[in-house]
Amino acid sequence: MAGNGAAAAPPQGLAQAAPAAGRGAGAAAPRGLEVAADAVLCCFIGALLVCKATCAAFMAARRVFGMHSRAAAVAEELFMMTFLAWVLLLQFTVLAQTLLVLLGGHKQAREALVSDFIIGGGRARQGALRPGYVTAHDFFMSFMSMVVGILLVTLAPAKESFTARVGYMIGDTGCFLYCVAFCIVVYPELLVKLRSTYAKLKEA
Repeated sequence: MAGNGAAAAPPQGLAQAAPAAGRGAGAAAPRGLEVAADAVLCCFIGALLVCKATCAAFMAARRVFGMHSRAAAVAEELFMMTFLAWVLLLQFTVLAQTLLVLLGGHKQAREALVSDFIIGGGRARQGALRPGYVTAHDFFMSFMSMVVGILLVTLAPAKESFTARVGYMIGDTGCFLYCVAFCIVVYPELLVKLRSTYAKLKEA
């Protein structure tokens, strides 16, 4: 009798694992919300990519055709449109990611999502964002060029002075290089994220 009772009792490890699994399943975010959040994130990163590309085109048009040229005006208008679209998508992205956290998503994983998506796991610690193409030093140098350009323009005695023109040239060049480097880093990661989101959408 005692042997039968012992045989009928479930193993202790399985008995403890079952409630834990039930709690994990209950805490998971809805599948549809997760797919929607991933789709919004892809749109957000895509808009950011287009915004950087149009900014690079605007900087190039200013240097090649002149600050007051028609090409520079069109490029600036396109840049402002994409920037506004990016700002709008930013609100939806923050809302979707916040809902995922509140409805049971893993907070640490969601917080690391964007940084891992843009930089890639472990690449920041190695100093290479996209090995063979772009490094963290490239981003730093382009960013410092923008800072130097802004300082020169700010401290210039007159708007059309030699110092101001040099500042505009350095700032525009730094901004152009930064945007190009950003596009090189983000574009492959965006393709990977789009494939992952499309696979989740097919499974849903």
